[in-house]
Amino acid sequence: MADSQEKPRRGDKRERTRAALISAAWAVVEEKGFAAASLEEIARRAGMTRGAIYSNFPSRSDLLLAMVGTRGLSINRDFSRPGTLKEQLRWFAEGLIETLPNAPGTQRWHAEFMVHIAADPALREHIAGGFANMFDEMAAQFRAQHGETLAIDAHSLALAVQSLAMGFVYQCILSPDAVPARAVIEAFDALATGAIREPA
Repeated sequence: MADSQEKPRRGDKRERTRAALISAAWAVVEEKGFAAASLEEIARRAGMTRGAIYSNFPSRSDLLLAMVGTRGLSINRDFSRPGTLKEQLRWFAEGLIETLPNAPGTQRWHAEFMVHIAADPALREHIAGGFANMFDEMAAQFRAQHGETLAIDAHSLALAVQSLAMGFVYQCILSPDAVPARAVIEAFDALATGAIREPA
């Protein structure tokens, strides 16, 4: 008789291990803070060895970023969907508006994480590299679709999109009522208008 039970997927165990380590990391951080969250303590809390951490995360920075990613805001920065720049930035703005209500809930740990980043050169360099890759990818997508019609460098546009978005996120953390959806839409519409060359 054929086995009717589904065999576990190969990735399930790894995913469960990563989830357990991230959960343990949050437990330690919530008690001791980011700076004092040692890999030994995280591994002990998860009932694993330090080696288990390095089997799933290349470095402490990777573990911290993975755990922050589970509670951070999910903002879609994929601009490969065909459309005019105004349409693309409108779609981005609408996605940002959907996630902004979650921003105030990140205030406490986000502020502490930012302080930790400032004090940890290796983590700061790691994050800077991630942003550099993100900007390169966004810029490549902008160039592929809008090419010579852009009035500014594609990389500068990627930086402007990110900076405008994070400005709204931080303002929403500080004063949610001061960030109406209309303001977000209007700002990205204005950016799209200014970033495209006017016909000669």
